[in-house]
Amino acid sequence: MFKKIDFKGLNYKDLERFDSHDLKRDNMHSFYQTFDFLELVKKWPEIIGPAFAKVTSPLKIKGDSLIIVTTHASYSHNISYLSEELKQKIFVLFPQLKPVIKKLNFQTQENFFQQKQAEEAKKPSVPKLHPQDPRYKVLKLEADRLFGDIEDKELRELMMSIFMQSR
Repeated sequence: MFKKIDFKGLNYKDLERFDSHDLKRDNMHSFYQTFDFLELVKKWPEIIGPAFAKVTSPLKIKGDSLIIVTTHASYSHNISYLSEELKQKIFVLFPQLKPVIKKLNFQTQENFFQQKQAEEAKKPSVPKLHPQDPRYKVLKLEADRLFGDIEDKELRELMMSIFMQSR
């Protein structure tokens, strides 16, 4: 726990007695040490809604403002009308932000979202195997061996398909 120290009566020799972890500044909110900004980012769709969550994202807390980045200025303009409602939703989920966030500021950065989409596009997708591919034939034979005793044709084909897709 932090100790509050009165600095008015101290001299430099007195400061040697205190550990740096004992100091607490009056103007510094303790939420900076405990608030997890990633939780705000994760819950952003719940706060703003799924449609706006695709084109907006909380960026940072600077001073008494929450900076929100959007893809286009029109989104910033429209969401600015909802700023009080957004703040209330944020305060319900994160009550420790109530003394900190006084206003919402918006920035338009289209490339922020383009980078996000490019990263998602770079994720390797599983290539589909062609029925004439030898790997497909081996998987089909193995699936047939495992599920060949299932009498229901539809269920057998479904199980084989799931097996082959999981490999």
